Amino acid sequence: MAVTAKQLSIYETQTPMRSFEHAAASRNVARTIVVRLALSDGRVGWGETLPRDYVTGETFESAIADIRDRIWPVIREQDLSDPTAVNIPARDSDARCMNAAACAVELAIWWTQPPPVRRHKITSRVTGVLGSADPSKTAKRLRLMHLIGLRDFKLKLGFGDDVDTENLRICQRKLARGIGKGKASLRVDVNGGWDVETTPQRIKDIAPYGVCVVEQPTFIPPEELLNLAGRCTLPLMADESLITEQDARIYLADPKRIWWNVRISKNGGLGPARRLLALAAENGVTVSNGCMVGESGILSSAQRRLLETSGQPRFVEGNYGRFLLRTDLTRPSIRFGWGGRLKSLRGEGFGVKIDLDNLKRHATLVEELDN
Repeated sequence: MAVTAKQLSIYETQTPMRSFEHAAASRNVARTIVVRLALSDGRVGWGETLPRDYVTGETFESAIADIRDRIWPVIREQDLSDPTAVNIPARDSDARCMNAAACAVELAIWWTQPPPVRRHKITSRVTGVLGSADPSKTAKRLRLMHLIGLRDFKLKLGFGDDVDTENLRICQRKLARGIGKGKASLRVDVNGGWDVETTPQRIKDIAPYGVCVVEQPTFIPPEELLNLAGRCTLPLMADESLITEQDARIYLADPKRIWWNVRISKNGGLGPARRLLALAAENGVTVSNGCMVGESGILSSAQRRLLETSGQPRFVEGNYGRFLLRTDLTRPSIRFGWGGRLKSLRGEGFGVKIDLDNLKRHATLVEELDN
């Protein structure tokens, strides 16, 4: 018997978080879209997404409208018993990206599935993310992250040349020995804050600080980022310039010079993210499985499900839980353990439950769609 969608509820959440800043934005509230999907057999699934205009071109308003007007009319007619066979549109008729909107609904469908029988041990460790306009805060956070055993670090740049240089010096002083022994790493994320003309020289200047890769130095299309990488002394990592599998295949022209940042919400859900990780592994591409700042336990638990059913990326960002959020939408509020390690979660629904009290406190129901 086919299992169909009975109702889709769309919530907009605003969860308080500890402040976070980078070149493209600063945040003290985690604003997300959460969906609740009720199926005809009584099961209920939950999904989450974080639209970012500067990432996929989607806004909260457009993502909600796309779920309501473009995705719901398609999935309500389908058998949802097998998520791998469900068609969720990730582009509209004008080829506009709807990855973030598609992610929320796709996760809700996967949530209803039993845990996978075969799982990999998660061996990738979580990265400590640094960066502040106040270098003293960077130094304090680095000390704390080092004390809890983290060994991979990403430094956000874009706070001005003097501040960026001081933050790099702080990281170099603390990490140089570990980097030299291959027990630590430092990468930088510019979030599009540089321009094409000055990027090669900027990268040459920061290379002595032990940096291994520069993430998204400028916002340009894949072909242009590939060309820019050929003029740089360090590899580049594509983030905002890696949205689709088509983008990824462009980068395969030089897999050593372009690394990938694959994110569940940005790339359209578990299925697309899993395919990108597999494509990277087949072609020897170094990968980070990243996250969107402010993800609740819904996306964090989905990330663990991705990691235990895929190859292991070199870097992982996410599962920060209450390190970033002041409260969470799931029970438990999950976060990484000692040394950045992640354990598999057991049970239904990615291994967590929705905290309905917190959802009521921090969410507003914006749409309720019935079949």
